[in-house]
Amino acid sequence: MKKFFMMRVVVFAFFAFAVSNAADVAYAEPERYDFPVFGPKEEPVKLMFPKMPTLSAEQDARKRNEAKRKSIAALLRQYNKKLNDAKAYDYALFIMQASEKFGQDPFVITAMVVNESSAKHDAVSRGGDYGLMQVRWRVHQKKIKKKYPHIENAKDILNPKDNVLVGTEIFSTYHATANQDVKDAVMYYSAGNKRLVEKVFAVLSRLEKSYLEHLKNG
Repeated sequence: MKKFFMMRVVVFAFFAFAVSNAADVAYAEPERYDFPVFGPKEEPVKLMFPKMPTLSAEQDARKRNEAKRKSIAALLRQYNKKLNDAKAYDYALFIMQASEKFGQDPFVITAMVVNESSAKHDAVSRGGDYGLMQVRWRVHQKKIKKKYPHIENAKDILNPKDNVLVGTEIFSTYHATANQDVKDAVMYYSAGNKRLVEKVFAVLSRLEKSYLEHLKNG
């Protein structure tokens, strides 16, 4: 009997030990494994073409204005072979400044200059038209003298800068009268010269092409 009792104690102890170990295994934190990454290490993607710096709005405007000025100066020299580079460049600046002041297209004003006077600042017609834009002095002299006191006579209106300024202002009034129609404005300015209108628009096409080339080539 005593022997049987000892065997039961041993069995119970073994069973308790087994249950205890099983509990430890059940609640043990699973092991973590760091598996090696197979294959080559990925390299960052490289751009085939390098990123080009972009122009600021101010730089872009300066580039476009320079291309316009070069195109205008080149056309003026084509019509007046005696015009040197420096003067042509100055005339181009006068045209661009006057056009900006009165809200006009500088290419239109340039086309009128070359067709009205062949870009000759001292051109005078038999009808009494003066300068680069062939300003009709006898028609506009009162208004000109009132607004520009330093222009006292027809000789003064031959000054290239003043002539372009006054001529552009006169054209701007015709442009407004014509409801912003360029063809009609040129007709008013030239006193109905249809042939001049055709020449002006032919020159406009050339100026646009020249401008795009200068813009492309810098």
